[in-house]
Amino acid sequence: MAMIERQAKGPDQQIEQNEGPVVDLSAQGLQKLEPSFTCSDETHTLILDRNHIMKLDHLERSRGLQQLSVAGNRLVRMMGVCRLTELRVLNLSPL
Repeated sequence: MAMIERQAKGPDQQIEQNEGPVVDLSAQGLQKLEPSFTCSDETHTLILDRNHIMKLDHLERSRGLQQLSVAGNRLVRMMGVCRLTELRVLNLSPL
């Protein structure tokens, strides 16, 4: 299971919550996804709303994602999202 860096408790504090059909990491103070980040095979929805993410990287290994929401972040770059061939919904709203 991969880690996610969280701002709230500093960069050394990490959380593991990327299993299940819906992974909701909203409002966790996340700054980025670690290179080893991947969702489980059963995950179809990843919610990263209301965080501090500027660069959305390392999603290419979560190929089963059908819905991705990164609303309310500070995105300036998204890498690997084009490789999510099952993706049907992408929410980039500013909230």
